[in-house]
Amino acid sequence: MDQSKSLVVIAESDHGELTLSSLECVEEGREIADRLGAKVQVVLCGNEVVTLAETLAAHGADAVTVVEHEALDQFSADGWLQALAPILLHTHPLLLLAPDSGQVRAWLPRLSVRWRLPLVGCCIRVGIIGDGYPEIIRNTYGGACQERLIWPYATLVGAMLIPGVRGVGAPRRGRSAEIAVLRPELDPASFRDRTLRTLPADPRTVSLNEAERIVSGGFGAGGPDGMALVQQLAEQVGAALGGTRVAADRGWLAVDRFIGSTGQIVAPKLYMAFGVSGAGQHLSGITDSEIVIAVNNDRTAPILKRADLGVVGDLHQILPILLAKLRVLAAANPAARHDEPTAPAALDPDQDTAAHPVLEKTA
Repeated sequence: MDQSKSLVVIAESDHGELTLSSLECVEEGREIADRLGAKVQVVLCGNEVVTLAETLAAHGADAVTVVEHEALDQFSADGWLQALAPILLHTHPLLLLAPDSGQVRAWLPRLSVRWRLPLVGCCIRVGIIGDGYPEIIRNTYGGACQERLIWPYATLVGAMLIPGVRGVGAPRRGRSAEIAVLRPELDPASFRDRTLRTLPADPRTVSLNEAERIVSGGFGAGGPDGMALVQQLAEQVGAALGGTRVAADRGWLAVDRFIGSTGQIVAPKLYMAFGVSGAGQHLSGITDSEIVIAVNNDRTAPILKRADLGVVGDLHQILPILLAKLRVLAAANPAARHDEPTAPAALDPDQDTAAHPVLEKTA
C-alpha cells in the first residue's frame, strides 16, 4: 500500500452510534483505495466517540483521527468547521467522501467555498479513473436523471453520498487501524449556532432512506381506499409510508415515496409490504432491510420468498383487524405506543378461523 496516497472520509455519530451513511462512505472509500493501492483515513468529530474507531476499522478504515471536545457533544456547524478545518488542511487526500446529511450540508459547503474545493451532493457512485481522474455519478432532477462528472488529473473533489444507496456490508472483526485522538482548542462562545435538543423525525415526512420503519403498499391495495388502510397502519406503528412504482404511477402514492432501483433505496429495521408482489426492481430497493413482513393473496409472489414472515391473505380483511387490535393495545398502554410492543391477545376459539390468513415463516 502506498502510504503517500489516501482517501479521507468524514464520519458522523448519532446518540453514540455511527450513522449507516458514514459506514457506507467508509466502504465506498475502501473499494476505491483497494484499486489504487491507497489507504482510507477517517475523521470522526464529537465528544467521547473514540470507542467507535474500532467499528470504522472493521468496515475498512486504515487510520482514524478522532477529534474530541466537550463543546462538540451537540452538533454546531461553527464548531465542526473550527474543529475539522485545520485537520483536513493537512491530509492532502486523493478524494474526500462524506454522507449527504443535514449536518454535513451545514458546514462542509462553507469549507468548500473557503478552499475553492469542488463539492458534489446527491452522489450515488464515486471513483477515480486511471490513477488520478475523479469521477462522480449523481442523481439530478429529483432522481429522474443521472449525471456523470469527471475532473482533470489530480483534482481534489468532495463527494457527498446519498444514504442507503450503497448499503453496509458485514464488518471484518479483528481488522485494526491506526487511531489518533486530537483535542482542539475551541471557544464555544464563538459558535453562532448550537443544537438545543434533537427531536424524533416525523415518520410522515422523513426521507425513506432514513426511516427505521416503513409500511408499503402496492398494486394489491386496489386503489386509494386500500392505500388509505396502509397509511393508517403506518401512522399507528410510527412508520413512514412507502410503496411501489405502480402505486405511484396510479396516483395512490406520492412519486417521491416509491421504493425500488428507479426510486428510493431503503434499509429500515422493519419493512412491511401489503399487496406488493415483489418485482425485481422493487426487491433491489429493500435489499438491506433487517426484517421484512409481507402480506399478499398470491402465495407465489416473490416478496414472500424475501420475507422473514409471509402472510397469505387479503389485505382488505387483514388490515382492519390488525388496526383494531393495535388501537386496543395503544389505548391500554399509551406510554408504550410504538417502541414497546405487547403480545397480541389470543384468538377467540368461537371465531370463524377460516377468515384468518395463513401464516408462513419463510427461510
